[in-house]
Amino acid sequence: MAFVRLLFPVFLAVFLVNCSIPQNVLAAEALVARVGGVPVTVYELQREAEKILPSQVKFHGELSPEKREEARSEAFDLLVDRGYKIRYALDEEIAVENSEVEEIFQEVKGRFSSLDDFQKALGGETVNEYRAAIYRSLLAVKAEKVAVDANVKVTDGDVVSYYEENKASFFRPKRFKVSHVLVKVPSNATNKERDEFLIKAEGLAERAKGGEDFYDLAYYNSDDRTRYIGGDLGFIHMGQTVKPFENALLNLKPGDVVGPVETISGFHIIKLFEVEDPTQLTLDEMRGKIQLRLKEKKTAALYEDWMKGLKAKYKAEKFFGE
Repeated sequence: MAFVRLLFPVFLAVFLVNCSIPQNVLAAEALVARVGGVPVTVYELQREAEKILPSQVKFHGELSPEKREEARSEAFDLLVDRGYKIRYALDEEIAVENSEVEEIFQEVKGRFSSLDDFQKALGGETVNEYRAAIYRSLLAVKAEKVAVDANVKVTDGDVVSYYEENKASFFRPKRFKVSHVLVKVPSNATNKERDEFLIKAEGLAERAKGGEDFYDLAYYNSDDRTRYIGGDLGFIHMGQTVKPFENALLNLKPGDVVGPVETISGFHIIKLFEVEDPTQLTLDEMRGKIQLRLKEKKTAALYEDWMKGLKAKYKAEKFFGE
């Protein structure tokens, strides 16, 4: 359903009890689970599965029934977890502003020429149920922010300790500032064609070693996009590029030219401009990355503990697949 794909970048829904809509609004057959009394609907399952499927189709082409069922199972697990979060939000009296719901609802509804078309696209859901679903979706997100994100703290002491304990890993390897001219060799080239490309590369290397302006040489002759910046590859550190290219750099001094050097891409004429020895990165240089790494680690641990607690506290009744 085109409508389903239209909605997923914006939100997904969960319909709940203990809200302004009575429990008997949904027929029993519309439920695939109930988490702590929070219904998970077949409409949500369809939408969540359709969210997963496009990315799989991109990589696998037409999907088998088994792959589609895997997507539904993955979607089901996500929705059950979301049900726990919503149940938590209700118990903790966490709320979402109506204006947030209305903004999303109006944005989606506005993509249809009429309310009737919008209603038809919803399938078995009513507009009111769908509006409530928006609220529940936002509620789950807010619950996680309150229970997890707001409680993740990374102090400067944490950053300093992590840096000292892992100092040996914060090391920038030797790196080289280089430019190149690439004579591209197609993977299906014959031996004769390869030899012709090699002769061309040898001629360009001779011109470069003879002192011809390297920027212009690359601009007018290189077969990759760096030609537009004179073949400039910026800084390449040890281990970043293919071995033939890296090995060619090791014996050069700034200003030297080497080539042709053959790689899987073709033949390279390489000019070295600058060499930087291995460097210990400072705390200030690594501070931002360490803060992010610690925050992600603490968030993951706190989230796992939170979900374990919710699953122990609330009962999940699962009807999907039965």
